[in-house]
Amino acid sequence: MSSPSGGGRPFVRNRHKSRILALAAALAFWLPAPGFSGAAPAKGEVCASCIRIRVGVPTIVRGPAADIADNKFSEIALPNGRFRGFDAHAETRAIDGIRPSDMGGPARVVLRPGPPGSVDSCGQWLNHAERTGATVLGFIHDETACNYPAGQTHKSMSLATSSDDGLTWHDLGQIITGTDRPTPGKNTGEGDCTAVDGRDSFYYLYCFRPRDGALIAARAPLADPGPGQWKKYFDGKWDEPGLGGQATRLMNGSGSSVARWTASGELALTGWVPGGLGLFLTRDHVTLKAVPEPLLVLDPGVWQRPAPSELVTYPVLLDAATGGNQLSNSWLLVYAYWPPGGGHADKYLVVRPVDVSRSDTQATPQVGVQLARWYNSALHDRWSTTGPVPGNGTSYRFEAQSGYLMTAAAAGAPMVELEDCVSLRPGHPDHLLAEKGFCEAHAYQRLRTAGWVSAQAQPGTIPLYRCYNAREQSHFASNAADCEKLGANERLLGYALKP
Repeated sequence: MSSPSGGGRPFVRNRHKSRILALAAALAFWLPAPGFSGAAPAKGEVCASCIRIRVGVPTIVRGPAADIADNKFSEIALPNGRFRGFDAHAETRAIDGIRPSDMGGPARVVLRPGPPGSVDSCGQWLNHAERTGATVLGFIHDETACNYPAGQTHKSMSLATSSDDGLTWHDLGQIITGTDRPTPGKNTGEGDCTAVDGRDSFYYLYCFRPRDGALIAARAPLADPGPGQWKKYFDGKWDEPGLGGQATRLMNGSGSSVARWTASGELALTGWVPGGLGLFLTRDHVTLKAVPEPLLVLDPGVWQRPAPSELVTYPVLLDAATGGNQLSNSWLLVYAYWPPGGGHADKYLVVRPVDVSRSDTQATPQVGVQLARWYNSALHDRWSTTGPVPGNGTSYRFEAQSGYLMTAAAAGAPMVELEDCVSLRPGHPDHLLAEKGFCEAHAYQRLRTAGWVSAQAQPGTIPLYRCYNAREQSHFASNAADCEKLGANERLLGYALKP
């Protein structure tokens, strides 16, 4: 059965999977709450609150389309200095660009669903590509026994090799399977894995187990990561077979992907925390410690589209210079995205820069997300937002940066929660940044929580004003009291973090 867009499978499969993503976010109540307290951890412990993170302006690089961005996006550097990314939706496609963030070019199919009855009869999704000498290893998510309208599919992972930089692949066989079998009406098996070189003689896989929503882990020697060499982590040991073995539940697994931060040697995983998309760190590969503040503020996502809220899925971290998942202090956050009100065909692939630094003491505030201003001259609309902007670089052009909004309210300090809204009145859109509760009370549709600003001036902050251009009937945000002479100052919203 084809998807509405003509792809290799119905879109309902993703609906089931991402419903689990939303559930994982809702169930993550046990994670540390935003804010800071206590002294820095003892030497040798992970200091998740000692990291300063600044998330940059998002860029939409692919879409809109229904049959894209259904995997954990991965890249390799090519011998000619360019980069090759891998996007998937039942079949995997290769995309070449001049830099890791340049993934908007033509796509060519490199993996397709296998024959009926095979472990990959419903599709092959390349979730991670790893260069080792002249060979590229491909960690491939497989599905079979699928009946997506009934919420049924069976997952596993295979390993493949390529000698032409990912354009053709040689299948070596399965490396991860679950303990359950295909079951009518259920999501079974183990898959959706991402891999990383731990730089300790092992590859590590972090996978999703649908039957209990778990993140599980497995490892294999770098020298021989083929079928039969993988061992799952279970009850404190790496000794259960990758094929059919038991595995300890580490945490809610849906949405997680792994990279290695070279500055600290820690593994870094994305995942869901109260308030949005979070970052987890681990040194022992199994004890995951959440960074106290979210990387991105996200409202609970709704998979049934169209929906009032936006939806973010499949977040991965790549290095901004190499495209791999051995991370310097300059990262790329890559994810699939549906805007508020978007239907199934309104899916995008988004890339945004992330700069990180670390100290021996706690960073307060820890995470800031860039507030950007875009301008659409045809619509006479200025849009100040922390979110992706469909039409970026075409109908909307980037105009200014206005500091960083915080992703959590600082404990013990007066804060203002800001919302990103758009007018419901007829005529051209008027995007508005306003205090929580203002928009819906004044005929504006709420799009998202934009973030928090301080109610009072603090060291390292700049004022943020709401401005209005009466001629264009357009609101916007500015750090200048004179609104950069683009309009009149309506009010002080608060104080954002300095760039």
